[in-house]
Amino acid sequence: MHILLTNDDGISARGIRALAAAFAAAGHRVSVCAPDRERSAASHSVTLKRPLRAVPVDFLGAERAWAVDGSPADCAQLGLFLLRREAPADLLVSGINRGMNLGGAAVYSGTVAAAMEASMCGTPAMASSLCVKSYEGEDREDYGPSARLSVRVAEWMEAHPLPRGALYSLNVPPLPYEQIRGLRAARLSPVYLETAEYEVTADAEGLLCRYRGGEGMPMDDPAYDLSMIDAGWATLTKLTWDFRLNADDGELNEIGL
Repeated sequence: MHILLTNDDGISARGIRALAAAFAAAGHRVSVCAPDRERSAASHSVTLKRPLRAVPVDFLGAERAWAVDGSPADCAQLGLFLLRREAPADLLVSGINRGMNLGGAAVYSGTVAAAMEASMCGTPAMASSLCVKSYEGEDREDYGPSARLSVRVAEWMEAHPLPRGALYSLNVPPLPYEQIRGLRAARLSPVYLETAEYEVTADAEGLLCRYRGGEGMPMDDPAYDLSMIDAGWATLTKLTWDFRLNADDGELNEIGL
């Protein structure tokens, strides 16, 4: 397969370089189109008011690579376009994200949004995340197990396509490969479904409001992705662009004019 890689941690991040090495070692063609700097939590923002600049860069394991001054979703869309004529991508993989994309975190995630954008453009896609719980000790983080499992899932996806606009989201616990208990389907946990709390101080210009988070919902269901990660499982979840609540909405017709 020809794999297009992108992320939201930036083209120099260790996660995307681990993916390139793993896919190349597995015999796949690799191209890269990723942000020129970190764009974490960019969600599904796209650039409409100015042109994007794509700079060719050397990238170990990739046939071609561009660093783009745009969002992760920009990079997914633009990368697919740049490859379309000569070497179309068979699959887009976004990641490996440095940090979890469990539950409600997927709403904010540039990693997930890039994969979503690719699928909306008609290319199968997967988001891959390493569930480190702290940003301390980056040099000790091992992306090898996540990269290895990402290749395994990507190859499995060839026989298990999703509808256009849907994607697979892979989350991997920060464990040696041999210590991961397995891969399981998981429900989204209510991460980030919480009240908004801020620490507020004042200065001469107004209020300084630093987000602190608030009380959230219980997350003790063993079927939740967060519970499974904590128990040592890797999780795979199907996500879709369709925000509609799949429930009876007949009462909406009662409103009238």
